[in-house]
Formats: sequence, C-alpha cells, structure tokens
Amino acid sequence: MLEDLRELREERTLDEVKESDVAILYKHSTRCPTSWSAKREVERFLERSSGTPVYIVDVVKDRSLSRWIAEVLDVRHESPQAILLRSGQVITHVSHRQITEKLLQEWVGQAKV
Repeated sequence: MLEDLRELREERTLDEVKESDVAILYKHSTRCPTSWSAKREVERFLERSSGTPVYIVDVVKDRSLSRWIAEVLDVRHESPQAILLRSGQVITHVSHRQITEKLLQEWVGQAKV
C-alpha cells in the first residue's frame, strides 16, 4: 500500500527504520530518469505488498543525509538504490535497473522466513 512509502528526512528516522523487522530503504534522485523508473517499481511493490515499509530518501534535497546513511550502513552510495534491512542490519542492496517489483517481493519473502 502506498501509505507504506515513508519519507526519511532526518538522521533520527533511521532509528525507526532499524527498529522495523523488515524494511526497505530507497534512495531516489528527482533528476534521474532511471530513478523515476525504479520508483515506479517500488510503488508497484507497495501496491502488492503486505505492509512492508519503504523509506524514501531524496538524494538531491537531502544529499548530506543520503551520504550519512551510506556511511552508517556501510553501503556505498548509489542512486537509485534499494537497501533491504532486517532488524537494523543490511541484508542486501541493489541499484539502478536492478530495482524491480519482483526483486523487492523476493527480498521480503526471504527476509520474513
């Protein structure tokens, strides 16, 4: 459901992400066509998902936050980028055209087992 797309705008919100059993962090650039395509895949995932929250970071507006997240999670910054977290730990991540609704569904299915 699209209401599960939550904007991440502050460092303290990352604590909320880490407290989730399973969550996806999506880094989005409003200046990149590939990022818009990936965002549509994320939205399709949300329309069909079972309540898994997706936190979106606008890497243009919140560049320093995006870089900080990369540092804290120890995941090289890319955009677009999807990061799967389970209990605050990075399980996997992909970028660019690898971000698909099908892949996100597979991630969540495997993470909840």
